Amino acid sequence: MKTKSEITNIGKQRIPYLYFKLFVLTIVLTISMVFSENAIAQGSLQAYVRVRIKKGNTEGSQIILFKDGSQIGTYPAGRGGRFEVRLDYDADYIFSFEKTDYVTKKININTKVPANFPKERDNIIDFEVELEPQADMSAIKVYDNPVGRINYDSRKNDFGYDVDYSASFQKKVREEEKKIAEENKQKEILKEQERIAAEAEIRKKEQEAQRIAQQEALKVEQEKQRKEAEARALAEAKRREEEKRLEEEQKKQEAERIRLAEETRKKAAEEARLAEQERVRKEAEERKLAEETRRKVEEEARIAEQEKQRKDAEARAIAEAKRREEERQLELERQHQENERIRIAEETRKKAEEEARIAEQERIRQENEKRRQEDETRRKAELEARVAEQEQLRKQAEVRALADAQAREAALKKIAEEKLKAEEDSRKKAEEEAIRKEEERKQEEERIRKEIEKIRENEERLRKELIEEQERRQAELKKEAEERKRRMIAEMVSADKGEPIPAKDLTARYSSDRTQEQINLNMIVVTRSVFNRDGVITFYSKVEHENGSTYFFKNGDNISEWQYYNEIRK
Repeated sequence: MKTKSEITNIGKQRIPYLYFKLFVLTIVLTISMVFSENAIAQGSLQAYVRVRIKKGNTEGSQIILFKDGSQIGTYPAGRGGRFEVRLDYDADYIFSFEKTDYVTKKININTKVPANFPKERDNIIDFEVELEPQADMSAIKVYDNPVGRINYDSRKNDFGYDVDYSASFQKKVREEEKKIAEENKQKEILKEQERIAAEAEIRKKEQEAQRIAQQEALKVEQEKQRKEAEARALAEAKRREEEKRLEEEQKKQEAERIRLAEETRKKAAEEARLAEQERVRKEAEERKLAEETRRKVEEEARIAEQEKQRKDAEARAIAEAKRREEERQLELERQHQENERIRIAEETRKKAEEEARIAEQERIRQENEKRRQEDETRRKAELEARVAEQEQLRKQAEVRALADAQAREAALKKIAEEKLKAEEDSRKKAEEEAIRKEEERKQEEERIRKEIEKIRENEERLRKELIEEQERRQAELKKEAEERKRRMIAEMVSADKGEPIPAKDLTARYSSDRTQEQINLNMIVVTRSVFNRDGVITFYSKVEHENGSTYFFKNGDNISEWQYYNEIRK
């Protein structure tokens, strides 16, 4: 069974009632229901819905589903505006079809059935809804309620369209149409009244504009006449002013001529006076310059003499400083060589003592090993002798056993006892000898340990004394070097000005950024790198001894090999 219903959206004005059906087609709602015995799901109502959009497509349209007054889901329209949903029995559903700028429509489906209705029966509902563009906002209130209702029809014993509700809805549509027509009529009357009032207002404004234009034209004419009168008066005043100005100008020119003549006379007199003054000033200036030239020559001669004396003093001070610096370098080199000699001697002595100690330990070890091997050889020989002797006695006893068994047994018993006793005595003596030798070995090792400890203590004492002596000597040398440096700096300071004088001999000798020197001494080769950085002289020395040892110095202070090579590469 299939039922169709068309519902109109009232929005246009002054439409004749004869064309009611044509107007209704703008908000058509087509609902058709098909009930089939081929169920989609057991014990439910399957709804197939299609949304159609008038003058548009289904993109952006959606279906909002309510069950028993509560929203249960929002579903976008599928391909072709199709949508399907399974409904439960004994429930009240509202389908709200919506799209922006289109009139929203609702469909009510009530699935309540009587108690004797076979709920295992399956039904299918198929209907379409068409949405129209929203042309008049007043039409929205017509569709606040569902435009169609589907429920169980007891007369047909099946679901069907509620005709009474549809008739009631159409009645409401007609009433709304009448109401809107009346409202539109009132709106037309008001609009006509507003048009008439607007035209009257326009005419009033045009008349006012003409009046104002005439007043403005009169004002312009009056202003033109006033300006012409002002122009004539201004021209007359300007003529009179010009005549007055010309007369005053002639008077000013005459006064200026008289003034210039007086100024010329005064200027000539002033120039003569100034020329006389300039002549007198130049003569005085020439006398003054001659006097200053004489004094300047005398002062330059005096300064030259003082500079000569100062340079002579500086040369003597630099020569003395150079001599003392060379003595200091030689003393440092001699001290370094002495320290090197003491170090080498100490190393040689320690090495000899260590070799002697190791040799003594090796000798003791070899003697102990030799004694151990001798004891082992002796014990082995004694054991072999006893075995050989026992073997010989056994053989003799076996020969005599045939002749005299008892005598042999007695003799063998006595011999065995004697041999056992001898073996026991020999074993005890060997053990006592081994214990004695072990004790002697331990005593010897203890003696050697004490001697080594004593040697080590003596070496430590000598080393500490040597270190203390070296530290004391280095402290003295450092103190002497500081004192020499202080005296040299004091001597290199000018007595009259209090300013430091640079060591010109050093800067002259090492004027380049880097100078490389090599000095060959007795069993020592010194490689010296001298750097001149912004007038600051820095000495780096590498001292190589014939014994293979190498030492590195910076300004006389000992440095590491890494520091030496790292800094001379900069």
